[in-house]
Amino acid sequence: MEQEKDTHYELANAPENLPISFNGDGKLFLSRPDSEGAHIDMSTPNSVSGMGVVSVISRPQWVGEFFQRMDSYVKAAAPSVSITEDGLLILDECATSGDLKATCSHLAWLYESSMRQNKEILVWIGEITLDYMARSAHDPTIEEAIEELGFLDRENGMKWKLSTLAKWVIVAQRIPSAIRQLPLPQTYLSEAAMFAQPEDPNKRIMFNNIRDAMLLSAAESPQDWSRKSFSACMKELQHEFGVESHRNEGVASLQSRLIALYRVQREVNLEHTTYEKIGVGEEEVAAWIYNIEAELQYRKIMNPDPVAEIPVGDGLTLAARGRIIKKSEAITTHE
Repeated sequence: MEQEKDTHYELANAPENLPISFNGDGKLFLSRPDSEGAHIDMSTPNSVSGMGVVSVISRPQWVGEFFQRMDSYVKAAAPSVSITEDGLLILDECATSGDLKATCSHLAWLYESSMRQNKEILVWIGEITLDYMARSAHDPTIEEAIEELGFLDRENGMKWKLSTLAKWVIVAQRIPSAIRQLPLPQTYLSEAAMFAQPEDPNKRIMFNNIRDAMLLSAAESPQDWSRKSFSACMKELQHEFGVESHRNEGVASLQSRLIALYRVQREVNLEHTTYEKIGVGEEEVAAWIYNIEAELQYRKIMNPDPVAEIPVGDGLTLAARGRIIKKSEAITTHE
């Protein structure tokens, strides 16, 4: 359909405080009436990329310093290759295929190094979160601690996902430091940590040692392993130790399954039916409930004492009142 010249269109999914609209004559409006970018000629190539604001946003001080270091880095691999202060890759006319191959090899190594650095940073964040939880007077959950530490409130830069950070708290908690130092992809560590462990302390020690041995093997012979094969081995290990083969689910999923199991028990107790008619075993239901409750208690989502979670006259639970008293005592002590 032919557009009318002066017709305006707004992108429905643009932020409300910064609507983006354009009209039939090729003008783009970024809701900045008194500054550059209020009217952009859509018919001219690279109109947006040529705006001064683009270079300001994309060039904080550390970026320029990074480009300088990278220029020296690629020149060490091949003098005919360089990187400008604006981040442009320059290939000299005399650059050979060998120069290009050497440069790619250097860049690939740097990428792998960056991945290793990211893994270490995630582990450190996990350890800091665990320490924060141990120091806190109000006994926060993993999710609450992550939020209180401000990882989810960053206005610029990396946007963390709660599930990602929570996963690395568990990695820091369950995987020994020496194993974390092995040259392994991030996915192997997070995969290993997220599988539920046996409840029995002695079995858990054996389980974890076998898991660590698999991680060592994957580090020594990466060509023989894949994430899929490692995950399959972890499931086999769970089966051998009698661990229910669900990985550490999200809290909402665990709670949903627990409610379903409670309803099964109520169905049997109140409706005078039997587990056989429902199609599940009584011992299975009891074991599932125990495992889920244990996992929720381990994550500090569920109090071991159910009575502590029941509100009394003032609306507070015994657990909540205990946390308030504990925090008040801590404040009094510091004063």
